[in-house]
Amino acid sequence: MTEKNKVTFKKQPKMTGIAAIGYPYQSVDIKLNGKIFGIINSPNWQTIDNTWSVGIMVYKTEPDKNPNCDWKWLYFSKKFNTEDEAREFVESNIEEMNKKYKLRFEQ
Repeated sequence: MTEKNKVTFKKQPKMTGIAAIGYPYQSVDIKLNGKIFGIINSPNWQTIDNTWSVGIMVYKTEPDKNPNCDWKWLYFSKKFNTEDEAREFVESNIEEMNKKYKLRFEQ
C-alpha cells in the first residue's frame, strides 16, 4: 500500500435500545485517502453464518436494469470471522481493487 493509497477505517454509530439486539456489532466504513468507498458489514440478525463481509462502491462497466444510476455495490464472496480479518483483506488487496475497478467515493 503506497502513501497515496492510504486505507483507513471508521466505525459506524452503534445501535442502541431494542435495535441493538439484532445489530450487536458496528459496521465499519472503508476510506481511501479520507473518502468513503466501501463498508465492512458486521454480522447481524440476518446473517446466516455469523460472518463479516466486505463491499465496495464501483462504477458500472455495463448497463443493467437501473439506467438512472451509474454505480453499484460489489460484495466479495470471501467471508471473515472477525472485523480484523476483514480489515486485513482490504489493506492487502487495495492496490488490486484500485486497478481492477473504478472506485466510487461518497461526496
